[in-house]
Amino acid sequence: MRRRLTLVTVVAIGVAVALLTATFWLLLRGWLRHDADVLLASHARSAAALVAVDAGRLVLEETPGDEAIEPGMWLFDPEASPVVRPPVDRSLDTAAAALASSGPATRVIGQVELRSLPVQDGSRHVGTVVVALSLAPYVHSERLAVGAAIVLDVVILIGAAVLVRRVVGSALRPVAEMTARARDWGAHDPDQRFGLGPPHDEITGLAATLDGLLTRLAASLRHEALVTSQIAHELKTPLARMRTSAEASARYDTRAESLRAALEGVLAEVDQLTGVIETLLKAPGGTATMEGADLTEVAARLRRTATAEHPRVRMSLHGAARPALCDPALAERILAPVVDNALRHARSAVTLRIDQAEPAAARTDATRVTITDDGTGFTPDEVDAVFEPGYRGAASTGDGAGLGLPLARRLARLAGGDVLVLPGPGGRVVVTLPVLPDT
Repeated sequence: MRRRLTLVTVVAIGVAVALLTATFWLLLRGWLRHDADVLLASHARSAAALVAVDAGRLVLEETPGDEAIEPGMWLFDPEASPVVRPPVDRSLDTAAAALASSGPATRVIGQVELRSLPVQDGSRHVGTVVVALSLAPYVHSERLAVGAAIVLDVVILIGAAVLVRRVVGSALRPVAEMTARARDWGAHDPDQRFGLGPPHDEITGLAATLDGLLTRLAASLRHEALVTSQIAHELKTPLARMRTSAEASARYDTRAESLRAALEGVLAEVDQLTGVIETLLKAPGGTATMEGADLTEVAARLRRTATAEHPRVRMSLHGAARPALCDPALAERILAPVVDNALRHARSAVTLRIDQAEPAAARTDATRVTITDDGTGFTPDEVDAVFEPGYRGAASTGDGAGLGLPLARRLARLAGGDVLVLPGPGGRVVVTLPVLPDT
């Protein structure tokens, strides 16, 4: 990252410097060419001012400073025949003669620029002067300036590369440190946070993002631990029954009939365990199914089981409603912990009432199951606390791990419903599930 940023920045600076240098060179060249043209035009006018006609012949007047003009001056008569010619190369002579016959013009030969200017005597054309100016000093100045600019460009690029590398390294160092710390925290201590406050720049924005990722990671780890605890809680009771039955048969039952009955009980518990595991494994995948659960039948099964396990508690079932949009096994897993909780806290009676939920109690059409017992009930402070994993209220009997209601709510919400606790004398829990659409 650092190398790429440095390279991109240096390339961008190099392109900008190259464009500036090219622009400077073009401007300098234009300025020097303009100066040369101005100077050459001045020489041409000065040379034309020295031309005079004497007895029908062109002559040069003798004035101070002629020596500076004549070495680079040609004088041609109207027929373009040379009258005055400096000692120069034949190529310059040929070019000067061509300019004399073509009127006012400019031509560059090598590093020499020639300019022609007609000479007038009143309104009569009496000849043409051609002057020459060496461009070598201008070319030398141009090359010297461009060379110095290129050297300066190289120095700028080297300095920019060093400076950009240091600046980029300094800017990315906190990012690298934060990445390393976040990696270490994610592996060993996900509860650590950077805590730089609201983001106001890129670094604090990255810190806030990493804090969010660590928070979600910690929540995921807690959720994983919660799911493990909930599954263990669901499997605990059937395993205890299997062990009790097996131990009783091994110690006391020697008759084949008793042993057979114990084994049948173990098989029933194994079937129940299998159903629990399959339900819990299927629940996280969602409940997008058109299969309907008749909550009356589910409640009836739970009632039969409760009658055998809690003979002291009278359990009644009332009402009916449309089938719920939920897998029947999942619906049983939702209701079972709630019913079991009511049976453990009831003094003598538990009532299950199934009806259609009121519009204010559900966002959509829903089936409602209200489980009521004649126990102590829930206090207003326990309405939300009972859904915290491991919470056991003041009226707890000492049985259970405090995970039944949290599991029931989680599964109900996966199905699009909910589980609510109502405070007051006598325990009351309301389970709502969406109804199966009419076909």
